[in-house]
Amino acid sequence: MDTWTILLPSIATMVFALVLIYLFITQENRRRQQEIRVKESTELLRLRMQAYERLILLLERLNPESLVLREQRHTMTSVQFQSHLLKMIRQEFDHNLAMQLYVSPATWNKVKAAREGLIRLINTTANNIKPEAPALELGRFLIENMGRDLNLYFNDAIATIKKEMNDFYGG
Repeated sequence: MDTWTILLPSIATMVFALVLIYLFITQENRRRQQEIRVKESTELLRLRMQAYERLILLLERLNPESLVLREQRHTMTSVQFQSHLLKMIRQEFDHNLAMQLYVSPATWNKVKAAREGLIRLINTTANNIKPEAPALELGRFLIENMGRDLNLYFNDAIATIKKEMNDFYGG
């Protein structure tokens, strides 16, 4: 009986200490996980803001007036210029393809619609010009025929990006 009076309080103290250690470790793990989540959300915020910036820059670079003036080559024919413009659009778009991870599907669809509208405009306009005509002629017709519809695609995509950003982060 004497050993039980010594052993029982020792066992109780040891169990109590183990429970305290377990609770401390569990609480510490929760605290670390919370810190990781906060750090990840800060990084996600930075990436998302960067995606909004890059998509607006993409749309500004693909705006027909900007694209034609930046890529105009006096030595090309209209068919060469058409091919060059389509290649540049593909490169610009492919370079920013990963940005769709950080925006809503609706926003990404608006960006794609602007790109597709631009491609349609280039192809339609090029079909109405002689293939051997100078590139300047295609460029001039693209800017003149840009039209309200294409402007709407680009303006709508930019407005959607801004709205989504403001909905997420206020402003």
